[in-house]
Amino acid sequence: MQGDEARLLLGFPPNSRPSPSQIKAAYRKKVWESHPDLFPVHEKHSAESKFKLVSIDVPLKLSSVF
Repeated sequence: MQGDEARLLLGFPPNSRPSPSQIKAAYRKKVWESHPDLFPVHEKHSAESKFKLVSIDVPLKLSSVF
């Protein structure tokens, strides 16, 4: 289940098997899109939450699968 959650966060279908290079590219894209420095002050808190989810939770969930 954890791997499916991480895949969904990265934009892959739940039961897909993306290659390591696809995962890396999707991860970098999501980190860039959610980086708090790219958002106005009033949106920073929300952006920080999403950034933490992507930058911390996704690698942990994927590492338990691979």
